[in-house]
Amino acid sequence: MNRFISSFTDAERSRFLNIPKPTKRNAEKTAAILRFEHVTLNFLKAYEQWMLLYGRAAKRKKLKKGQAPAVDTPATLTTVGIYCRQLRSVFNDAIRDKVVSSELYPFGKGGYVIPAGANIKKAISKTDVMKIISHQSEPGSYEERGRDLWVFSYLSNGMNITDICNIKWKDIDRAGNSLSFVRQKTARTRKGNQVRIKINLFAESWNIINKYTNNTAPESYVFPFLDFGMTAKQKKSTVSQLVTMTNLHIRNIAKKLDIVMDITTYAARHSFATILLQSEAPIAFISQSLGHQNISTTQAYLGSFDDEKMRKYLEALI
Repeated sequence: MNRFISSFTDAERSRFLNIPKPTKRNAEKTAAILRFEHVTLNFLKAYEQWMLLYGRAAKRKKLKKGQAPAVDTPATLTTVGIYCRQLRSVFNDAIRDKVVSSELYPFGKGGYVIPAGANIKKAISKTDVMKIISHQSEPGSYEERGRDLWVFSYLSNGMNITDICNIKWKDIDRAGNSLSFVRQKTARTRKGNQVRIKINLFAESWNIINKYTNNTAPESYVFPFLDFGMTAKQKKSTVSQLVTMTNLHIRNIAKKLDIVMDITTYAARHSFATILLQSEAPIAFISQSLGHQNISTTQAYLGSFDDEKMRKYLEALI
């Protein structure tokens, strides 16, 4: 958003931010401060068009002599949707906390429609999932760690790496063979309405836990990636690096197993949801398992039925 605002001409600063045009040449520009009232339907439409042209920031590197500078490139509609949903969440929180009037809400009926982007299939088949679960990597290798984290995510309702890193022993019920947790994502945005997700622990889940755990004290992390002495920034950086490395190694495993789809940590979550759907589990159950507040959010995760399953259903027509 800062890059978008920085790209404004004097006319656009006046139109979108109500900043008067400078009356003198080379006059110092007034600092641009984005306020809730500035984020209107037209502002968001302009933001979407700008993102589709320049939304992906170039990686700035020190230029060598004669080297052309890096340029910003188009972002996808999916990226636009992700950023706009975050902005919508900020508006919802501000309205709930009475920081801003609901009359300024630029989304919803008659407002800006957040683009959904292309619904690219991210789930893999159960056959391919079982190949990954059965894969044996060199003990103690980074590849083994990547495989273990991906499998644990899949078996744990598609739990993301951030949440896996934040599991503590107090979240685990040994007698009930389960764990429960609040998604870090909702812990930040729904302080008054935090839903705990309950997960069944399979034998393979325990195998992975026992392989990595060091301390079973209630307040200790189950997995040894985060440390209580870390700052929030250090924790975020550690998780980001862990995701990158997990994606690298799960892709290498997929290549070894002749799995043609591009697999990332996100595929574990989509595969969990889609395989449950194809086993005819109710969408309400899948939605609850994923920790979604709205079933329409769940539907975005669900892949299509395979051809054989489709033929079976269509036989009911005649």
